[in-house]
Parts: sequence; C-alpha cells; structure tokens
Amino acid sequence: MNNRSFLYSVLIAGAGMALLGNLPLVNLINCILCLWVWLGGAAAVLLYRRFQRNAPALTGGQGAGLGAVAGLVGAVLGFGVYLLTAAVTNPILLSLARTLDVDLNLPEAGAGGALGGALFFLLLDLIAYPLFGALGGLITANMGNKSTAPPAAV
Repeated sequence: MNNRSFLYSVLIAGAGMALLGNLPLVNLINCILCLWVWLGGAAAVLLYRRFQRNAPALTGGQGAGLGAVAGLVGAVLGFGVYLLTAAVTNPILLSLARTLDVDLNLPEAGAGGALGGALFFLLLDLIAYPLFGALGGLITANMGNKSTAPPAAV
C-alpha cells in the first residue's frame, strides 16, 4: 500500500467521521448503528482507490485496516469536536429531557462536566469507531473486487 495515499484517505475519512458523528443534530444519525462510522470506513477505501487509480484491487483485510485506522482518527478528532460543542448541546438536551420527563444523566454545563463526558465518549469511540470503520472498509473493499470463482458449468 502507498503510505501517502493511506495517510490522506484515513485523515480525510476520519475527519468526516469526527465531524458528522459529533456535530449537534447531525450526530443523532450516528445512533443508527454508527452509520457515519460505517460510511467513514467505506469512504477511506474509496478515497484510497481514487488516489491509487492503477494499483491492484484492495483485499478485504486492507480495506478493514483502512477503515479501522480511519476510525481511530475519527475517535481522537471527535474528542475535540465534542469538547467544542458540548457547552452548546448539553444544555439543549437537558432542557429537552426535562420537557419530555426523561432522565439522560448528562453532566451539567461546565468545564468539568464537558471534559468528563468527552473522556467517556472517547473511551467508547476508541472501541466502536475502529470496529465499525473496519466493517465498512471490509465491505467496500470486497464490493469492488472481481470474483475469482470459476464460471459455473452448464
């Protein structure tokens, strides 16, 4: 694999995962089985293919590796995005929860609460993002490969 193309593809896909998975309201779509992370793993494979036009097809393992590394990048960058947006989104979610009479157990607004929440989500994301990113990369890498099975006998 080309290191430069690998680096560019995982950084771009990881940044997309971090933004879409942590921006207010858009991040709610991530509740559907980490959809942004699956798509980020797939994007890493597609970007790598775009950067390496004449290279041989990626194997499933290479696609999973691209997706997993993009997931790690997304988890780390998502930590920062969450820290930047928590001061705005947590009070909104708390007032919505009070209105709907739901207990969300979100930390109150403040630096300590935002940091604690960000660290909690970082730990979760360091597990979930590489896992789902690898699955997205694996599926996408295998979708582009030609079948090597012999033709069926007639």
